[in-house]
This record gives sequence, structure tokens and C-alpha cells, in this order.
Amino acid sequence: MSKSLRDDLLSLLALQAVDSQIEKAKATLAATDNGSAALGVYNTKKKEAEALRTLAIKAQSEQKDTELKLETIETKRKHEEKRLYSGSVTGSRELENLQKELDMLVRQKDAAEENVLLAMDAAAEAVSLAEIAEKEQLLQASRFKKVRAHYEARHKELTAEIESLKSPRIAAVAEVSSAELLTRYENIRGKKQGVGCAPVGSDDSCGACHTRINTQAADAGRRGESIVFCEHCGRILTPAH
Repeated sequence: MSKSLRDDLLSLLALQAVDSQIEKAKATLAATDNGSAALGVYNTKKKEAEALRTLAIKAQSEQKDTELKLETIETKRKHEEKRLYSGSVTGSRELENLQKELDMLVRQKDAAEENVLLAMDAAAEAVSLAEIAEKEQLLQASRFKKVRAHYEARHKELTAEIESLKSPRIAAVAEVSSAELLTRYENIRGKKQGVGCAPVGSDDSCGACHTRINTQAADAGRRGESIVFCEHCGRILTPAH
């Protein structure tokens, strides 16, 4: 026994209910933060931390260079001082030159010590900045993992929900006997945010766009004796029950 158009329209409304559940699940999944933004921030923090660590290593290397230079000057100063007071140098001119050399080495030592202090401060600051950046990187990594874990859980849940609705949808499609009606529904649904039909409200409004339609169209949509479209949104109008 063939179904009446009214029955087909009611079946179409039931199909729409299933499709709306599927669309809602898909929209929720699409709106769920997948962690890409957090990953972008993490990658930026990682690059910043790596750059600052490189600068810290360079600063520490420069500190060692200044310390080595100071050590070399001090070793030479002690050597020349030992010569000066050992009695091995007796000539007045040679003693005068040796004293000048010692005076120069003392000045070089003072400058080298100042450079060491500056290098130590620079290295300490560079290391501190690198450590702060590395902590921020670790914090952002933790944030990303948390967001990603939530997304994966939601993805699994919503994907399972969408999968579970496939069989009900197939069954709902089978209930619509009119291939022409079903084709129109699918075409409209594809253009109208997943909604191809809607019931006529008690106030003569379209159940999809909620706009009042003319009384004649509303009555025809309620009766379900012909295919009627909303004059505003173009969706198929159906009986409410």
C-alpha cells in the first residue's frame, strides 16, 4: 500500500530530526578546540627558548674567555713580579722596563677583572632568561597536551555518536516513499545549513526560519496534501504531527 503525501512529509520530518542530530554533533566537533592554536603558541615558545638558550651558552662561553684572559694576565704578572724581586735582573734599565711591564700588567688585570664581572652578569642574566623561557615552554606544552586530550576524547565521543546515527538515518530515509520529495529535501538541506524541511507552527510560522507565512500556505503545509515551500527560506513545510 503506497503512503500518502502527508505520511511521507511526516517521515521526512522524522528524517530531519535524525539529520539535525548528526549536524549538531558535526558542528560541536568542528567547534571543539583541536589544540592547533595551543600548538602554535608552544612552537613559538620553543623557538624563543632555544634562541635564548643559545644566547646563554654564548654568554657563558664569553665569560670563560674573559676568565681565561684574566688568568693568563695574572700568570704573566706573577712571573714578571718574581723576576723583579728574585735578584736575577740587576741592570737599572732592565729593572725599569720590568717595572713598566708590571704596571701595564696590573692595569690589564684590573680591566680584565672588570670584564669578567661584566661577563658574569651578562651570562647570569642570559641563563635566567633562558630558564624562564624554558619554563614557559613546558607550561605551554602542558596546556597543549590538556587541550589535545580533551579534543581527542570529544572527537571519539562525537564520532561514535555520528556513527550510531547512520543506521537510524538509513531507516528514516527508507520511510520516505517519494524519491522526488527526498531529492528536493536533500538539495534544500545542502544549501540551508542542514535543514531541508520544517513543521508549520501554531502561529503560522516556519519551524526553521520562524517567519510568519501566509495563511493559505500554512494551512496547506499543515494538511500535507501538497508540497509547500516556505516563502521566506524555501524549505519544505510539513505537518507538525
